[in-house]
Amino acid sequence: MTPQSATFTDQGPTRRDDASTASVVADLIQAALGAAEARSFRRLDEGPADGEPDWDRDRRRPPSKGARLPTWRIRKIERFIAENLDRPLPLETLAPLVRLSCSHFARACKNTFGLTPRQLVLHHRIEQAQALMRDALTPLSQVALACGFADQAHFSRLFRQTVGTTPRQWRRDNLASSLNRRDAP
Repeated sequence: MTPQSATFTDQGPTRRDDASTASVVADLIQAALGAAEARSFRRLDEGPADGEPDWDRDRRRPPSKGARLPTWRIRKIERFIAENLDRPLPLETLAPLVRLSCSHFARACKNTFGLTPRQLVLHHRIEQAQALMRDALTPLSQVALACGFADQAHFSRLFRQTVGTTPRQWRRDNLASSLNRRDAP
């Protein structure tokens, strides 16, 4: 940049090269905008810029070990779930039981069991249902209600999603294998 000389008139200071000053200012603005654009806009197929967090990778990092449930809370939750499978067990019921907020309990449950509170309750319900289905005389509708499912269709859908087979097929396979074990000398 060249120094601008100012002249004084009775109207105050004025610049002689208004056109050249305007072009220098315009060039500076363009350079600043170009630099800002190059840093803030990147192609979507490129990785993150230096120092920029990678949101996909950071979201998948392993949970901290400090957010796990202690043993007494694990026993209390599992005992409560086992005793109350026949009724709804929302997060708002489980969290105060171990004196935690809902969000902290959900995070600690995921870190401790590898399951969300809802998945943990479902896991216990499916285990209880499998134990009840080992008796061939108990109808599936009664198994569903005893384990806290709304109806047999609800039970069958969640059982198939979790176990990979229908309750009827699971019962048939496990009754056949348990009968074969009894008959073997």
